[in-house]
Amino acid sequence: MQLNNQAISGVLHQTKSATHYTLRRYFPSSALACVIEQFWFVDWDLPRGVHHVQKNLPDPNFHLVFSPTNCELIGPVSKVYDYKMTGKSGLIGVKFTLGALEGALPKPIEDFIDTSIPTPNLSLLDLQSLHQVLVKVQDDKVRVDTLEQTLSPLCNQSNQQEVKLVNQLVADIKNQTNIYSVADLAKHSDLSIRTLQRKFKKYVGLSPKFLIRKYRLHQALALLDDETLGIQDLVLKLDYVDQAHLINDFKNILGTTPGRYTDGI
Repeated sequence: MQLNNQAISGVLHQTKSATHYTLRRYFPSSALACVIEQFWFVDWDLPRGVHHVQKNLPDPNFHLVFSPTNCELIGPVSKVYDYKMTGKSGLIGVKFTLGALEGALPKPIEDFIDTSIPTPNLSLLDLQSLHQVLVKVQDDKVRVDTLEQTLSPLCNQSNQQEVKLVNQLVADIKNQTNIYSVADLAKHSDLSIRTLQRKFKKYVGLSPKFLIRKYRLHQALALLDDETLGIQDLVLKLDYVDQAHLINDFKNILGTTPGRYTDGI
């Protein structure tokens, strides 16, 4: 079981937020890497009368989340969302590889955007029994082994070649500094714009244009949290047309402005 110490993206006010909870992330075994990106476990123990509202703008992956009382499948998220932490509790999560559930879902992926499905029905999986086992387990390794054993049938449900390609395309959007448009991505990948749009619709549910905007915001959040750059610096560094376009993306996706975000609101 390998610990995942890679940088976390999409967590708003990440440095301040991390004081309220403990997060551990683990990579899956090589056999499950085709369908699972990582396992994540978060625990918190807040004093009576104290709560923490965690805001996230996560990657567009599906997450299977187990709380002490229920299990739910969270679809790809297009806007910032909140989770309120109180008392002493925790969550067990599975972050699926992009597109890996395409063959196991009863509807197209785009129908699950910004949705949460209690007690989800995924083909070949007994999630109720899995939940009953997980709530009794405290050891991370036992949790990972149990999750892998139950979720392994999903490997036979995914189109692994297409899934691998789409994940590489999204990784390029996320990590390459010269992709600012779908045309840039098409040139980079040697695929047509139409082909990109079709693949993203089927395996991600969100358009490549939207994800390019979203990951520019991820970069903006990291830079603002680092407190090294001002708003006009972000406009230049992230290749926005002007400050108004940056502010518009913040409002539409994060529900705030760069200035209010910097002020911690």
